[in-house]
Amino acid sequence: MLEKNRNGGVHRHTNPLNSLINFYGLRELNMSGGIYTWSNNQEPPTLVKLDRILITSNWEDIFPQATVKKLPREVSDHNPLILFSGQCKKSSHIQFKFELSWIDNPDFIQGVGKIWEKPCKAKTPLDKIQQKLKLVKQYFKGWGFNLQGELRKKRKIIQGELSAMEEIEEIVGLSPYQIGRKVDILTENMKLLLHEESYIHTGIIGVMKIGSIKVTLIPASFINVPMEDVERQQYSVWKKMA
Repeated sequence: MLEKNRNGGVHRHTNPLNSLINFYGLRELNMSGGIYTWSNNQEPPTLVKLDRILITSNWEDIFPQATVKKLPREVSDHNPLILFSGQCKKSSHIQFKFELSWIDNPDFIQGVGKIWEKPCKAKTPLDKIQQKLKLVKQYFKGWGFNLQGELRKKRKIIQGELSAMEEIEEIVGLSPYQIGRKVDILTENMKLLLHEESYIHTGIIGVMKIGSIKVTLIPASFINVPMEDVERQQYSVWKKMA
């Protein structure tokens, strides 16, 4: 089962693993996007296929159109593998999500301020706050969708170039220029990833002053939820502070 771009010894667990696979009649789901799934990130690199998806015949009968795609290595030394069951349907409904990086965007602060300063016909202070929050949600639902669309485009271009370089690396290796270019791409990609995750490690992500009101933004995902789940980047708790 072990596949490498260089000659080397066989791991002592390889034969027991192969016996287990044969005993249960498992087979590997073919992977697109390259050959290897791990690199030691050295020059020249050692490339190994460590990660794979094994299925049973019963599972294949349920998902006959399932495929596996290898994504480029962006942060880890392993390639992420995406399993497509062949039955996914994209939803056309746009959901509102409060993104972490919005707090660092001056257009967001100005946009909220303009909405908040508009006249409101609600009678009670609580009704006014609820109406203004509703207007903020309606406006930034589309604004955030467009902003994230631009970010997806940049990330897709970077992932495409990284995937192309990894395929070259698997076959003939990279030239000094290509190695330098790969470093530049990974650096640019890391900036985009950090932009997505800004303020993620703080309990209170910011205090926004709108007129005479201070609004503290508290991520709901920090309340009794493991840090791994914070990546949802979704906020629902807005606490008014005098």
